[in-house]
Amino acid sequence: MQRKVFERGCIGIVCMALSMMSMNLYAQTATINGKFEGYKTTDTLQVYIQGNSSIDAVQIGEDGTFTISQDLTGMTEALFFLTGRGGQGRDHSCAALLTPGETIGLNISISTPDADGKSRMIATFTGDDAAKPTYANQFYNTISQGSDLSGAELLKTGSFNACQKRVDEVLAPLYATLEGVKDADFKKQATEALGSRKDAAYFEYATAAEAEGKKMEADVDFMMYTGTINPDDTLQLTRIQNYVSWYIAAHPDAYSPLEGDAAQLKHLSVYSKNPDVINKVIDAYIQSINLYAAFGVSASNPAFKEIYEQIVQISTKADHISFAKEQLAKMENTVEGQPAISFTLEDMEGKTLDFTSLVGNGTVTYVDFWATWCGPCKREIPYLATMVEELKDNQNIRIVSISIDEDHDAWRKMVGDDKPAWEQYLIPDLQTSAAIKDYEINSIPRFMIFDKEGNLYKSSASRPSEASTKAQLLELAQ
Repeated sequence: MQRKVFERGCIGIVCMALSMMSMNLYAQTATINGKFEGYKTTDTLQVYIQGNSSIDAVQIGEDGTFTISQDLTGMTEALFFLTGRGGQGRDHSCAALLTPGETIGLNISISTPDADGKSRMIATFTGDDAAKPTYANQFYNTISQGSDLSGAELLKTGSFNACQKRVDEVLAPLYATLEGVKDADFKKQATEALGSRKDAAYFEYATAAEAEGKKMEADVDFMMYTGTINPDDTLQLTRIQNYVSWYIAAHPDAYSPLEGDAAQLKHLSVYSKNPDVINKVIDAYIQSINLYAAFGVSASNPAFKEIYEQIVQISTKADHISFAKEQLAKMENTVEGQPAISFTLEDMEGKTLDFTSLVGNGTVTYVDFWATWCGPCKREIPYLATMVEELKDNQNIRIVSISIDEDHDAWRKMVGDDKPAWEQYLIPDLQTSAAIKDYEINSIPRFMIFDKEGNLYKSSASRPSEASTKAQLLELAQ
């Protein structure tokens, strides 16, 4: 079965805070005045504030007090992690919610160890609207870190009706805390988020039950529940997506050979007759794909091919269709066996040549896309140099480095100083280069292999630091 590419629902504290963030025009300071009861010098308390690039140590005074201030333009969560007491994961962590312009008090203590020797971090909040960060911490512990609402746990309840009662029990404390929240907008959106999580839990139960061989379509209570979903209502997108996800899990061959997300999109177009619903769901897919791209997963990754084909078929938005077609076209350039594309290169002397002249002609070509400012790229250079030395007598293997430096002088200086023993080229104009667009060189280091005929063998090949790389080149060169 095809791996599922996307997870449905926004159920973590990070997602919850993001969905409820109200942006301000100007940054305002949010402050936490904290007290660590029973603080020991061997304790290490760290904090991660959403949007920051690091997890930072909290500076704690001898009396256990600390202060954290952050300029924010919108509601943001802070996650605290304690080490030094033998706890692991959620046992010694908590969440706080920061609001621009607001100050909250946070009292942290460690519970008495239980019979198994385990203790827990206890977080108590004070301030004008203490119920708000209290709720965020409950959400973190109960939903983000907890397993009570997982399909496996809910399946233990037995029937769907019992599952519903169990979900209500788990969420009851969160609803109770929300009653005391003063921020009306937060309260409204948090209530909606809990409703979505409740729906997600029901479908997690149903999917787990299907996996155990139970046919949920024979469960009257479950089918009555699904009957309350309006597939054409844009305000019920999460419920619609959860239903479609469950349906495909229950009918894995319904749209064979389509699987996973592609099959879900296909069923969505059958289930809903409202183009706005379909387009909004596709918006979410494209946002997820763009997020993947931010972490180095190409938007034209072959795993997305069937998804794009479905988008072309079912979307009524021109930008969706053009995006999907553009990615499908890029995939054609990175499919194994495709001829190398043409783009201009420049050597150290400033002479230009076409990339296609470097591949084929009976040689296997290993291409390294890099830049002088790229740390991971430079860490591969010693391995690349070793591989070049070991393969120098093999006339059927060619190794080429191509820089994407916009600072041409920096590239010439580094190459001139290091004098590498293999071919070095530069892409002179990144803005117009077909390599950047058609091969999507948007994350480096990137390595590619072309066979003896000049056809693409690997669009994203292994690195020189991986032992398999040299062996693969030798095998292809035979």
